[in-house]
Amino acid sequence: MEKKEFLKNIYLFEGLKEEEIDNIARYFHEKEYKKGDYIFFEGDEEPGIYIVETGIVKLTKETADGKTVILRLVTPGEVFGWLVLGESNVDSTYTAQALIDSKVLHISNADFVRLLTQYPAVAVKITCDASKKLLEAYDRLKSLAAEKVEGRIANLLLELSKKIGKEEDGKLVINAPITRQDLAEMTGTTVETAIRIISKWKKEGLINTERGKIEILDPDYFEDLVS
Repeated sequence: MEKKEFLKNIYLFEGLKEEEIDNIARYFHEKEYKKGDYIFFEGDEEPGIYIVETGIVKLTKETADGKTVILRLVTPGEVFGWLVLGESNVDSTYTAQALIDSKVLHISNADFVRLLTQYPAVAVKITCDASKKLLEAYDRLKSLAAEKVEGRIANLLLELSKKIGKEEDGKLVINAPITRQDLAEMTGTTVETAIRIISKWKKEGLINTERGKIEILDPDYFEDLVS
């Protein structure tokens, strides 16, 4: 999809005139990443703001004890990145990596300031969205200590099904290469524990996993588990 057409169809730019979209599109530059490529690292200066055009990007953070936790998965139309105005050192608070082949739109710190002066309402939307998602990511970190592992994994699968899944014949299908390692990192547990729980659910006929796909066969069970 052409960059301008993509921007027109996401909520951040709803209600803008054609010529305004044309001008805003000039500030965003397309970048492509292969599966596993890093987009930026925790501690990098001025990564700017990104919007996922195609693919999935995972945002990870190292904990104090050296573990890697996935804060969230970013899907098409969603914003990620880190930008603070008025500071000489702007550091990202997490690492961004392509979970699958992905294309993103990027706006630099300097161009974002220019956009801010021309379209303050749009700039505020982008900033608020990025800040909201960051707070949600930290809420995930806090919840890791309070919830049981089964509940965390169930909640994650339901969340993924809403974001990148679809319903098929009463089951929820997540078409993405989510590994046991990914599940462990997103729920703050070990790979061994994630494997044990997924294997248990498979034996009980609650889920099915294939290469690049997870099927939730009994969504009601998982809804009950997290309620």
